[in-house]
Amino acid sequence: MPQRPQRSDRRPTGDVWRPDEHLRPLPPEYEPVHHDPRYDEPWPVRPPEEGYPDDSPWRRTQRRSRPEPGQWHPGRPAQASHDQGEFHPQDQYGEPGQYAEPGRYLDEDDYEDEGRFVPGFGDDGDAGYESGRADRGGRRARQDNHGGRRRRRRFRWIAPLVALLIIVVPLAVGGLYAYSFYMSKYHPADYSGDGTGSVVVQVTQGENATDLGPELVKLGVVASSRAFVLAAEHSSSAAGLLPGFYRVHRHMQASLAYALLINPNNMVQVTVTIPEGWRESQIVGFLGAKSGIPASAYQAALKNPASLGLPSYSNGKPEGYLFPATYQVVPHETALGVLKGMVQRFDQEAGQVNLAAAAKQVHLTEGQVIIMASLVQAEGGRLSDYPKIARVIYNRLAQRIPLQLDSTVLYGLGKFGIIASDQELSSPSPYNTYRHQGLPPGPIDSPGNAAIQAVLHPVAGNWLYFVTVDPKTGETLFTASQAQFEQFRQELQQNLKQGR
Repeated sequence: MPQRPQRSDRRPTGDVWRPDEHLRPLPPEYEPVHHDPRYDEPWPVRPPEEGYPDDSPWRRTQRRSRPEPGQWHPGRPAQASHDQGEFHPQDQYGEPGQYAEPGRYLDEDDYEDEGRFVPGFGDDGDAGYESGRADRGGRRARQDNHGGRRRRRRFRWIAPLVALLIIVVPLAVGGLYAYSFYMSKYHPADYSGDGTGSVVVQVTQGENATDLGPELVKLGVVASSRAFVLAAEHSSSAAGLLPGFYRVHRHMQASLAYALLINPNNMVQVTVTIPEGWRESQIVGFLGAKSGIPASAYQAALKNPASLGLPSYSNGKPEGYLFPATYQVVPHETALGVLKGMVQRFDQEAGQVNLAAAAKQVHLTEGQVIIMASLVQAEGGRLSDYPKIARVIYNRLAQRIPLQLDSTVLYGLGKFGIIASDQELSSPSPYNTYRHQGLPPGPIDSPGNAAIQAVLHPVAGNWLYFVTVDPKTGETLFTASQAQFEQFRQELQQNLKQGR
């Protein structure tokens, strides 16, 4: 049986609240609401009658929360029927906190939340169904109110957290951005070493490190464009980027990549040299074999001569205007680009010799100068003989004598050789200068600068014939006599039989 706590003799003075306020004596008129049996008392036996007498401990009555107004006066409380001593609530409900968690005081709300039974406050027993429902509804309402207060307390931490996030998140994002900006500007990502593998990079005209950097990053050459720009800024070389194609490595240190790209010795290119006197067909075959671009691509480009940028006096034919010289064919170049470069080179040469004005000096058109230069180029052996050959052509044209050049006959037939056969000499080709007087309709090869200069500046002489008697040495003999010409011709045939 729980022990009744000892009362303290200490009394507060005045109107100050006292901790033992609940232990004050109750009015004498107050009666206990029911009989609460003790642990050691025998439980009363239920009477056999159907009902219960009014004084039965089993009968529950409505709680009287306070005495009738005006009837209360200080005094000792009425004692419970089972005990003559003082009344203490602890005897009914136990010590405060006896059945609660340590440090927690069970108030009325705790009883309501836990659904615990409080003696004398209604039950689902004899008080009636309707009163029981009303009582349960009240408890649920109080529980809802108490739960709402708990939920409000539970979410009180959200507001300060949101405020903290509003302040901290922008600062963190701003700090991260500033750090990233600083690192990318002054300490950008960079590889180390010479790198591995190889890749071809094109540097276009006027391109600088800032322009080229993103392309190098895309190709995997450098880690960041900023590192490449810094390498250019810190470079001790006065040379800048040169246009062209370069073979570099992947994952290179930016400073090494920049040093490689400003060195012309590292430029990747294919060098092709077109000799003077080659025909268009020979040039296309050679470029297809040496430039890395198939011959079919050149043939397709030549079918659209308007795209080559030919001069107006070419009559839309590229033969004779693909200037013979040495060219650099870079990777990724197109056949059209190579052919256009050769025509542009012709324009440069024509401009240097002032072709338009010089042609008027010799009473020829610009196109006639190139046609005659192609004949000189095809027939000549030694450069010193070019002005003499040009003089022979001028003399025969002046005397209206057919040129009778085997080179034109063979060109018209699409053949190569030195001497045309009698059958070939009888061909109806417009390039057959044995049958047609004057110059052929167009150039028969690509003449060089020496042949053009020879036409523009021929030497004086009365020669009407010439024969290159030794093809290997290029020895050429000139004469104004037809009989001597026949002798020179026989000498040539004899040398050809000997394999010269």
